[in-house]
Amino acid sequence: MFYTSLPDQHIRLLELLPGAFKDPICAKLAPVELGPQQTPSYHALSYAWGSPILDHDIRILSGSSFQLLPVTKNLHTALKHLRRVSASRILWIDAVCINQSDKEERSQQVARMADVYRSAEKVVIWLGPKRNGSDLALAAMATIASKLQVDWTHLTINPASEDTEFSWLDVDNPLPLDGKSHLSIVFLFERPWFKRLWIWQEVFLAADRAEILCGNNTVTWHVFRTAVNCLRMHPKPDTIPGIHRAVQRAWNIGAVQEGQTLLRTLIDTKHAQCSDPRDKIFAILYLVAEHNRLDIQPDYSQSVADVFRDVMLRSIFEYMNADILSCCEVRSEPTFSPSWVPDWASPRRCNAIWEPRACLNSFPHAKCDSDGILTMTGVCVTRITGSCDILPAGSLEPSLMEQVPDLRVPYTALRKVLCFLQAILPLYLEQNADMACRTLFCGNFSYRFEPLYENWLDFSKTMARFLRLADLTEEISDDVLQQWECKEFLFDFYGYAVGRAFIVTHNEGLIGLAPEACRENDCIVILLGCQSPMVLRPTDDGSFLVVGECYVEGLMEGEALLGPLPSNWRLASRFDEETRRWWDMFKDRDQGVWQVEDPRLGPLPKGWYEVEHPKQHLYAKFRDETEDTPTSFDPRMLPSSLRERGIEVQDFNLV
Repeated sequence: MFYTSLPDQHIRLLELLPGAFKDPICAKLAPVELGPQQTPSYHALSYAWGSPILDHDIRILSGSSFQLLPVTKNLHTALKHLRRVSASRILWIDAVCINQSDKEERSQQVARMADVYRSAEKVVIWLGPKRNGSDLALAAMATIASKLQVDWTHLTINPASEDTEFSWLDVDNPLPLDGKSHLSIVFLFERPWFKRLWIWQEVFLAADRAEILCGNNTVTWHVFRTAVNCLRMHPKPDTIPGIHRAVQRAWNIGAVQEGQTLLRTLIDTKHAQCSDPRDKIFAILYLVAEHNRLDIQPDYSQSVADVFRDVMLRSIFEYMNADILSCCEVRSEPTFSPSWVPDWASPRRCNAIWEPRACLNSFPHAKCDSDGILTMTGVCVTRITGSCDILPAGSLEPSLMEQVPDLRVPYTALRKVLCFLQAILPLYLEQNADMACRTLFCGNFSYRFEPLYENWLDFSKTMARFLRLADLTEEISDDVLQQWECKEFLFDFYGYAVGRAFIVTHNEGLIGLAPEACRENDCIVILLGCQSPMVLRPTDDGSFLVVGECYVEGLMEGEALLGPLPSNWRLASRFDEETRRWWDMFKDRDQGVWQVEDPRLGPLPKGWYEVEHPKQHLYAKFRDETEDTPTSFDPRMLPSSLRERGIEVQDFNLV
C-alpha cells in the first residue's frame, strides 16, 4: 500500500510522471523531510475538490507495479493540465499527499499546512479548464494591472505609468472594458474555487508565489489581486448580472491582512464553504496572527460542538477577549447548547458590526462551570420595549446588489422603520435625525478614521440622502430611486438591515439595531471584555440566553461604563505609519492634539502605575506593584473601579 506511517517532520510529495494529455495519469508518492534545515523543491496545488465522488483513478507506483488511487473528477482534470510531456513534476496535493482516512495523520498534516504552502516554490491555483471566455477574463485582468497599481495600505488606485489614460482612473465610471470582458470575469469568479474555505489560507501563505492556471493560461496572483481591487473600486455595469457579488467575493479572498484576529477572520470567511464544519476553525488558523491562534491544534477526533466550544473558552480565558461572543446568534432551532457557543457551520443571518468599542479597554471577568454555564461580569444598561423587523434574513452573500431586484424593497423597509420610530418617539426624527441615520448604518462612517478611510461611508453624503428619503410626507418615485445617490444609499442600508430589527428601549432616546429574533424585555448588556453591546434574554431561573450583538447609538464608545465623552473630545482610529496599523486614540478637537488615555478616566487605583515602553504613544501598559508582568488592560476598568464610579456591575449566567 502506498500510504505508510509518516516520520516526524515529514510530508508526502507526488511525483507526477510525464505523459501526453490523454495518457493515464501515473505518479509516485514519497515521504520527504520538511523542516528548518530541509526544504525540498515542489509546487503546492490550490483547487476546489468539487464533487466528493471518487469516480476517477490515478496510478501510483508501489514497488514494481502500479496501484489505483481513486480521486475526484476535478483533481483528475487538474493533473492532466499540470502534467508535462517529457519531465516529471513534483507536487503537494492535500487529497493525495495526506491519508484522508487516517484521522491522526490528517490532524498532524493539517497542522503543517502553513509550512507546506510557505515552503512551496510556487502555489498553483487551478480554476478549471478553459470555458465561458476564461482566456478573455485573464487577458482583461492583465490589461487592468498594466494600467493601474494599488496602494494596499490605503486601498487607493494610482496609474501604473504616465501613459495610463484618464478613463482607467475615473472611479465614477466602470473600467473601460467591453461587455464581453466584464461578463467573462463574472463567469471566472463564479467558479467553485472562489467559494472554498481552504483556499483563503493557501493564497495568503503563498503571497507573491501564487500563480493562477485556468485551462492552459496563467496570470500571477499579484496581477489578479490588482485587477480585482480596481474592479471593486469602480462602478460595475448594471447590465452584467452577478458582477457585484462575484467581484466582492474575489476581493475578500485577497484582502486578508497579516496579523488579523480570529474574530475578524471568522467574519470575513463566514460564506466560504467546507465539507467538514470543524474546518471553519482549522482552515483559517494560519490567516490569524500567531498570538491570536489560541494554541488551537487541528484535532478531527473532536466533535464539531467541542471544537467550537473550545474556541470560545480559549478566547475568553486565555486570550482574555470576549469579542467572539458577537458571533452568537439565537436560532429558532438551536444547533448547539449552550447559547454562548456560536454555530459557525451556518452563516450568520446579519452582517457583523464593525469596530464597536462599547467596553473600552476592559478584559473579561468570567468563569465556566462543569454544567456549561458561562458567568460574565457586565452592566445591564436597558431593556427593549419595542421592535420592528426591517428585512427578513436571507443568505447574505458578500455583496447584496443582485439580491435587491426591486429598490422599493429596502425603500419600503426604511419607511416602515421611520414610521415605527415616529409613532413611538414622535419628535425623535425632527430632533435627532443624525442619530437615526448613524443607527441605520451601525455607525460605519469614514469620520471614525484619521485620515479618512475612503472605503467607509461619507456621513455628510449619507445624511443628505437620508433626509431626502426620510420625508414621510411624500412617496419617492421609481425614477428618483434609480438615481445613483438613492440607489447606493438603499443598497448600503439593505446590507445593515437584513436580519435585524429596529429597537427602542426603556431609556428614552436609546435606539438601535438588534437581531431580528430579539423580543420585548430582552436586556441590552455591556459585558466586560466584549466590545459589542449584547442582547441577553432573561430566563425563569435567572440565567440568560445570548440573543446576539446589537448596535445602540449612545453606547458604542463606552458611555455605559464611563459616561459620554466631553463635547470637545472624539474617539477615532488613527493611522500610524511605523506600524502600518490603525490605533484607537482620543483627540481634543479644540487643541488638535491626540492622546492614548481616555479623558473620562480618573487617576489609577492605589498600587497601580503606568509602564514606559517603546510604543506608549500608541497604547498604554500598566503594572500592579505586587506583580512583575505588565498588562495592556486598564485597571480603572476593573469591576471594583467601576463600582467606585457608581456603575451597577453584576454577573450574568449565560446558558
